[in-house]
Amino acid sequence: MLKQAAFLAAGVFFAGPGGLWAGAPAGRGPQPGALPLDEGHQMRISPEDRCPLCAMKVIKYPRFSCAIQLADGRTFYFCSAGCLIRSWLHPDYFLGVPADTLWRAVVREYFSGEQLDAAALRWVAGSDVVGPMGPAVVALRDDPRFLEAFQRRHGGTASFRLSELTDAQWQTLTGRSALPAEP
Repeated sequence: MLKQAAFLAAGVFFAGPGGLWAGAPAGRGPQPGALPLDEGHQMRISPEDRCPLCAMKVIKYPRFSCAIQLADGRTFYFCSAGCLIRSWLHPDYFLGVPADTLWRAVVREYFSGEQLDAAALRWVAGSDVVGPMGPAVVALRDDPRFLEAFQRRHGGTASFRLSELTDAQWQTLTGRSALPAEP
């Protein structure tokens, strides 16, 4: 099997036809967080938790941290909504799990910082907000007043719900593919 190694400061990541972690040695690959979401669906980020896409330490970015919980309770923590959304669109590629095992996504609402269900929020792309990975995709309460207030302060070229997002829309919103280019 063809393997392409991408070296990042945090370690070695494996990419191949089967996904980002295809062909990774045992014990390598995306690791769920040390602790799952609590009973109230709140994140419990540990100092050792790393974003499965970029390997950044999630605890360093409290305003942008977010999570995907699987049906079995395992929870992956992310440095930013962009990394979470790409994983939500392609969990098989980025997390090594099928889409039907995704249970919920939790993100911080921009104004309050509350940890809320990502599926219940309105998302904004193209604003002046910058996160750990560059221009940020921002989650807001799904209320026109929040969207209007955010756009007055920060701009934003498009809004969407997580359930509406496709690869083509992600490409249009961010200028980047949700999946890395094949070599």
